[in-house]
Amino acid sequence: MTTPEDTPPAFNIERMPPADVDAERAVLGSMALARTAVLDVVEVTDGIKQPFSQPHHETIFNTMLALYAGGKPLDPITLTNQLLQQGDLDRVGGPAYIHALVNSVPTAAHAAHYAEILRNLALLRAVISTGTELVQMGYQARANHDTAAQIVDTAAANLQELTAAAKGGNESREWMLDRVVDAVLDEYENPRDDVLPLPWADLQSVAPMEPGDLVVVAGRPAMGKSLVLLGVGRHVAIKHRRSVVIASMEMSHVQMGQRLIAAEAQVPLHALRGRTLSRQQYAAVREARDRIRRSPLRIDDTPAVPVSKWRRRLRQLQAKNELPAALIVDYLQIAKAETKAQNRVIEVDSIAVGLKALAQEFKIVVIAAAQLNRVSEHRTDKTPTLSDLRESGGIENNANIVVLLHREDYYDRESPRAGEFDFIVAKNRMGHNATVTTAWQGHYARIVDMEEDA
Repeated sequence: MTTPEDTPPAFNIERMPPADVDAERAVLGSMALARTAVLDVVEVTDGIKQPFSQPHHETIFNTMLALYAGGKPLDPITLTNQLLQQGDLDRVGGPAYIHALVNSVPTAAHAAHYAEILRNLALLRAVISTGTELVQMGYQARANHDTAAQIVDTAAANLQELTAAAKGGNESREWMLDRVVDAVLDEYENPRDDVLPLPWADLQSVAPMEPGDLVVVAGRPAMGKSLVLLGVGRHVAIKHRRSVVIASMEMSHVQMGQRLIAAEAQVPLHALRGRTLSRQQYAAVREARDRIRRSPLRIDDTPAVPVSKWRRRLRQLQAKNELPAALIVDYLQIAKAETKAQNRVIEVDSIAVGLKALAQEFKIVVIAAAQLNRVSEHRTDKTPTLSDLRESGGIENNANIVVLLHREDYYDRESPRAGEFDFIVAKNRMGHNATVTTAWQGHYARIVDMEEDA
C-alpha cells in the first residue's frame, strides 16, 4: 500500500522535456546533403547518450552512421533502402519523411551549429532525468533498503558523469605510435614528479608507486604494517610537503600520533607513552610536533567505513583542489563492505575493487594494509607468499604492487638477521619482483634504510 510519504511531490514545471525537433531535422538533413557534415555532428555530440529527443530521429541517425562507416552514400534512396531492410522504414515515417529531411535545410554548412543545439538540450534532458531518478531513490530508499550514503554516492557519480559530458569529457584517447614513443622517452629524460616518494631508496627503485596504483602492504599481526604505512605518510607529508590522508581503522588518532611523534623525534615510543622522556628528548618532541603540525597530513580514525565514504571525502577535497598524493588505508579486511554478501571473501574482493577504482578515478596512490593468514607460521620457512593473503584472491588481482613484510627475528630471537626488516615485492605489474632489506627500529616506531641505521 502506498502512503503519502512514499509519493514524490508534483513539480510545478513544464512537463515536456526540452527539445527542438526542427534542429534535429536540420542535423539529419545536413548529414544527407554532405558526408563532411557527419564528422561535424559526431564531433559535437560525442559523449552524449541520446542527442535526439525523437526515437525515430535516433534510428535514422544511427542508420546514417552505419552507412557512413561502410563507405556508402547517405542520399535519400540509399538511406530509404537501408531502413527498409532493417524493418524501420514505416516506423520512421516512410520515404516521404526521408525526402522531407533533405529539403529541410538549404545547405550543410551549419551542421555543427544545429548539433550544438541538440547537445545542449540533450544535457538538459539528462539533468532532468537524473534529478527525477534521485528523487525517486530518496522516496523509495527504505523499501529498497538503500542507505542515505549510497544514494548520495550515486548522486555524486551521476553528476560527475554529467559534468564530464558537459565539458566534452569523452574525447578520443587514441594515440599515434610516434606520440607514444616520444612520451616514453620524454618521461625517461624528464622523470615524473608525481611518483610517490618513499623513505626507502631501494624499494623506491624496485617498485615506484604512481598515481592510479593500488599498493597492498601485507603481513602477519605485529609484523609492522602500521609502521610501514605511517613511515610512508610521514615521509611524503613532512619531508616532501605533499598531502596524505591516513584512514586508520585499527588505531586511534592518539595512538597514531604517538608513533608519528616518536618516529619523527627519534625518541623511544615507550618513553613517550610512559612520560619518562629526558629534557633533551622532550625538546626533540616539541620540535617534531612543530614539523608535523605544518605538514599536509590528515588522519581519520573512523572505524569500519565503506569505500563510498572515502570516495565522498576525496570528492570534497577535489572540489577544494586539495586532493592528496596518497590515501593510506589501515587495514583492508576491517573496512566495511557496501552491501552484505554471501561470504567474507566476496566482501573483501569488493573492497579491493573499490579501492582500485578510487586510485584510478582520482589519479592518486592508494596504499592498503592487508592481513596474511597463519599458513606461513606453520611452514619451516616462515617467509610469506602471495597465497597467504587472507580471505581474498581479489586483493592480489586488483593490486598493482603487493609488498609482503617479514622479520626473521620475530620468529627466532637468536637469528643472525636480528634487526633486519624485509620488503618482499611479490607482485609488481610494471617491474620485477625483489626483496629489499631495511633496518627495523621498533623502539622508535620506524623502519629505515640500512645505510641510515649504520
